[in-house]
Amino acid sequence: LAQATARVALANGWAPPPRLQARALPAMSTEIAVRPDGVGVLTLSNAPVNSLATSLVVSLQDNFTKLVNDPKVKAIVVTGAGQFFCGGAEITEFGKITSQGPEAFRDTSPVQPLCSVMDVIDASPKTVVAAVNGAALGGGLEVALACHYRVAAPNASVGFPEVQLGLLPGGEGTQRIPRVAPLEVALPMLITGAPLKMDKAAKAGVIDAIAKGNLIDEAAQMALSRKPDPISKRPVPKANRFKALGGALDMALNQASQQAKGMIAPEAIINCVRAACSGMSFQEGLKVEGKEFTRLLFSVQSAAMRHLFFAERLANKVPGNKATSAPIKKVGIVGAGLMGGGIAICFVQKGVSVVLKDAKQEWLDGGMKNIGAIWMGQVKRGRLAEAKAKEYLGLIKPTLDYADFKDCDLIIEAVPEIMDLKKSVFKDLDANTKPDALICTNTSGLNIDDIAAVLKDPSRCMGTHFFSPANVMQLLENVRTAKASDQTIATCMAMGKLINKKSVLVGNCDGFVGNRMLAPYASEAKQLVEDGATIEQVDRAATDFGMAMGPMTLGDLVGQELFWKQRKAAGDMNKQTKTYMGPYELTDWLCENNRFGQKTPDPKIGATGRGVFIHKGRSKEVDPEVVSKMAEIRKAKGVTARPVSDEECCERMFFSLINEGFRIFEEGFCSRSSDIDIVYIFGYGFPPAKGGPMFFAENYVGYAKLLERLKVYAAEAKQRYTTNKAYLPVDYFEPCQLLVECAAAEKAGFKSKVPPGVPLVDAVMDFKKKGGDVAAMASKL
Repeated sequence: LAQATARVALANGWAPPPRLQARALPAMSTEIAVRPDGVGVLTLSNAPVNSLATSLVVSLQDNFTKLVNDPKVKAIVVTGAGQFFCGGAEITEFGKITSQGPEAFRDTSPVQPLCSVMDVIDASPKTVVAAVNGAALGGGLEVALACHYRVAAPNASVGFPEVQLGLLPGGEGTQRIPRVAPLEVALPMLITGAPLKMDKAAKAGVIDAIAKGNLIDEAAQMALSRKPDPISKRPVPKANRFKALGGALDMALNQASQQAKGMIAPEAIINCVRAACSGMSFQEGLKVEGKEFTRLLFSVQSAAMRHLFFAERLANKVPGNKATSAPIKKVGIVGAGLMGGGIAICFVQKGVSVVLKDAKQEWLDGGMKNIGAIWMGQVKRGRLAEAKAKEYLGLIKPTLDYADFKDCDLIIEAVPEIMDLKKSVFKDLDANTKPDALICTNTSGLNIDDIAAVLKDPSRCMGTHFFSPANVMQLLENVRTAKASDQTIATCMAMGKLINKKSVLVGNCDGFVGNRMLAPYASEAKQLVEDGATIEQVDRAATDFGMAMGPMTLGDLVGQELFWKQRKAAGDMNKQTKTYMGPYELTDWLCENNRFGQKTPDPKIGATGRGVFIHKGRSKEVDPEVVSKMAEIRKAKGVTARPVSDEECCERMFFSLINEGFRIFEEGFCSRSSDIDIVYIFGYGFPPAKGGPMFFAENYVGYAKLLERLKVYAAEAKQRYTTNKAYLPVDYFEPCQLLVECAAAEKAGFKSKVPPGVPLVDAVMDFKKKGGDVAAMASKL
């Protein structure tokens, strides 16, 4: 890796910046000690979660062998240092494995060294007991299952989260778990990744005992009192074999296919469990597991899921910002509506006191009533104790007076999207808050610098773009203002972490990241219908791609009137911005007839909502009047409907969205391309298996194809608006220069020179920032 990056640096003047460089990891190992009673204790030590790094696996095998060969050792206990037993594989090492290519593992598993350790533990002539002192996850649980018995602390947990990385337990876990646990427990563990608490784990047989006192003492006592009983020698229980023959595996796969649409890992897991339950020997089952694990590890899906794993952790880090965040002990919120109430819930559930203000008592009362109803609903469903709900309500102080914000550390304004109103609120906040309190605005697109300008000290202002409902949606776009201090930025990012949000720092551009990219996607959805695609087809193409819902359904959910009102307020019904663009004819007709979507019922036809669709409860159908209106629009524009393929629907919607993502990254409105992926995965329903728009562009589509198709659609769009005055000009298909350069770098083979896990677009951007000429670099390669 170091040699590859050095060659690029010497030849082309590029080297990965510090955040991209591979760093040598400290040695991770195990420790052994022999108790007076003759029990050898082996401790996994690799803070913070005792992950199974290569050096630890080597140390584990060496030290375990020493204990087996030591005549003074009568039995062995395996445990973890600190609060974790073992968090599983060292995920950073998968990139090194996959860089070797699948051919390197034609006859062996990519994790064979780990499997060898499992075999050594399993075959021990001395009884081995796992003392599960904390979470045993993935490979950690596989280590515990390789031991002959398992004693756990009451607060420990066990699980197989590999499926969340597009993988399966490759350290013999798929063959051991069906031998100790009933399928109705084993399958959900494998397919959903959900962990088990100790009571359920013990009942299922995954754990043999829950410690009542000292964990190591009780594990040692068990080790001395029982003979070795390796799981590999146990047959799969008859009940599990009968359930497998009776269709339990097929039923589990069908459920997984519905819940994790398009994911390939569940099927691979089922194949492994089927092998275990089919009468195959343990060793034969391991061959199936190794083959399936290898296939998954080298799949683009697993690469996408691992990309998101690291992207989540990277998103909260702000390059160059070394400031310490300020403490947040009390929060103020202006606006007790749906958004303000949801934000209040986020803080209160973390034990933070909230001052909730609104302009009128009835609005304030209504907001408090809605907040209380959410918690009482959880009480009725058994998810929250009634006493806890009352405690939460006690942490909120409703008020009509700005003076009650005087001791708040952070205030979030969540009033309607009206610039003058927000500026007025900020002036009042400036006069009624302590000088070091952060003042943030929850806006989805207004210029935050304009709002911050009314403050005496604009360095204490940031944008905090929550997604509705804020107490449910995971994404938080923290918007950097021009004068925001490093501490303001650090505190906002820490705030997001405090309330369990996926926080991403973005720049103050029109629509920020998410809504700006959504605009061409939504525009093309409408244009596709005008061209001849059906409304159902456009939505289906998006959901078949993996989106949570189609763009036409999304429009009815958000409200068709949102940008219609903004255009009316601007006095220009043809106005286009980065967050909304034509064609407008259908939307205008809907809004003029008060058909905003789900929020506008039509009692005459028994509809709970009416927009593009007629909504009746949870069911919906395309409004026939919309179909007729679309035919009128086509006729008025002189357009003849033509057949449109699903492939064209997907390309036009998603390629335009991705192109805008490249522009946002090139313009510096996000720190890294993976931040865009996080925004779309957690805020807009982009399918995780595809890794986010930027990952999808590089790894599923390829920059060359993306560039070629954009050029085709750009020419078609230009032909449309230059020859037909009924159409407004659009430029979202015009290829971003950064994309053009990425395609050139891809063609030149630059990707092979970039460290594993680093997106090519990030490498190209870093090269450009240093003044590099991508075209010249590509020609040298």
